[in-house]
Amino acid sequence: MEDDPHNLDPRMGEKSPENVPLTTNHDHSSGVENGNSKFQMADDVADYTGVMVKDEKGASGDDDEFVRQSWGRKLEYVLSMVGFCVGLGNVWRFPYVCMRNGGGAFLIPFFLCLLTCGLPLFLLEVGMGQFIAKSSLHLFEMCPLFKGVGIAMNISALISQWYYITILAWTLVFVAHSFRDPLPWTLCGQWWNSENCVLTSGGERHTKMQEGNATLMMNNTLVVNGSDVGQIDNLTMSYNFTLANISSQANMSAAKPASAEFWLNNVLEISPGFGHMDGLVWSNCLALAVAIICVTFGIIRGIKSVGKVVYVTATLPYILITVLLIKGATLPGALDGILFYVRPDFSKLLETSTWVEASLQVFYSLGPCYGILITMASYNKFNNNCLKDSILLTLFCEGTSVYAGLAVFSVLGHMAHTLDIPVENVTKAGPGLAFVVYPEAISYLPVPQLWAVLFFIMLFTVGLDSQFVCIETVLTTAADLWPHILRRREVLFKCAFMLLMYLLSLPFVSRLK
Repeated sequence: MEDDPHNLDPRMGEKSPENVPLTTNHDHSSGVENGNSKFQMADDVADYTGVMVKDEKGASGDDDEFVRQSWGRKLEYVLSMVGFCVGLGNVWRFPYVCMRNGGGAFLIPFFLCLLTCGLPLFLLEVGMGQFIAKSSLHLFEMCPLFKGVGIAMNISALISQWYYITILAWTLVFVAHSFRDPLPWTLCGQWWNSENCVLTSGGERHTKMQEGNATLMMNNTLVVNGSDVGQIDNLTMSYNFTLANISSQANMSAAKPASAEFWLNNVLEISPGFGHMDGLVWSNCLALAVAIICVTFGIIRGIKSVGKVVYVTATLPYILITVLLIKGATLPGALDGILFYVRPDFSKLLETSTWVEASLQVFYSLGPCYGILITMASYNKFNNNCLKDSILLTLFCEGTSVYAGLAVFSVLGHMAHTLDIPVENVTKAGPGLAFVVYPEAISYLPVPQLWAVLFFIMLFTVGLDSQFVCIETVLTTAADLWPHILRRREVLFKCAFMLLMYLLSLPFVSRLK
């Protein structure tokens, strides 16, 4: 019986489980001719994809032949994609964006943008990567005019992972400080504090002033040197207080919270810019080295090692978020925080900015156009159901954003309850939420060291997954460009690349004064 060329896997030039072997030995001339034509078809596809074709004896005539890796299990691919899509933005960006744009009402434009923009783009990139079985750079070789798109994708991935590794280093610095008692971001009078430090502790606020000591009580009454000098109005998260009847002994106009000063003056040692560099922050350098080592061990064997590591790094954040949510839900004021987070304001749907931010959040979370989705899907089997994967992954990953927001706002609600201030006064987006507001909120919990360690380990593992696949995308492109060189020296090449990345990231941990 003659082989059916339609059963061939066009990426590999090999038979699928139901296929007939590619090689034939027919005595009649037509069979030989058909067999040769099928060999020619497979060779043409192999030339395009860069994958060499074996005969049934496994010989190709080239000693330098390489075989492209593939996922050991379907679950490894799923967890890797979840690890990439669920990043730090799901924890520190989505909750604030959702709250600011109508709470529960924001979910309407968010999921509409997800279904009409995010999901089609996700499916498009996954489908292309799975079909061609090559990196994003090679994908656009089908149309040389667009080859620059593949180059731009890899440059974007390279730049993003360049600074992203520094964020992981910051979380490790906070993990180390979380074992201290008391927590250092709840202290004033330390070397990193200014004269206007405001300390939150035990239901009272103490501030070290230039002229005399002041205590800010829970009822917003300012007491200077034992004398009640008046009430404080308009308490905000930036702690820029407007005072009434305040004496000249205290100047609260420049008051700063202890948690913000710890972040800016201890962890970052920040200054106006690169023109004021003065050495390195050695604690951050050490944390950066640890983060680099963790990433290196995760990618050292390509997707085979990434696929094993994500069993821990992709699932642990969900366990820790659930623990934080359960604890936060039992605290006084947690319900107020959650209701503030999800309470719908449908009038926001009439504002253009709400729809713009919904689209931005979808793109920010799913991460299309970086080439990462293409690269990860290129390791799939050719007949994998990418449509089903795309639907489930997009819904699951974006649902994680909503779930993480519940854990964040339950604790922020307790903080607002303890301080007797509105919840909106303790909300912030970006690193300010993760490294200033939430650490201070944790200080109000029983055994705050435990919850601080869990929170920052969760942040580290959330970001670690994204770093794995982002770097693997760049390395896969390099390996596809020079397979016969880099695949022989894979470990050495990756170690050298990560060392270079460490050196290039040192300006981000410099002392800028």
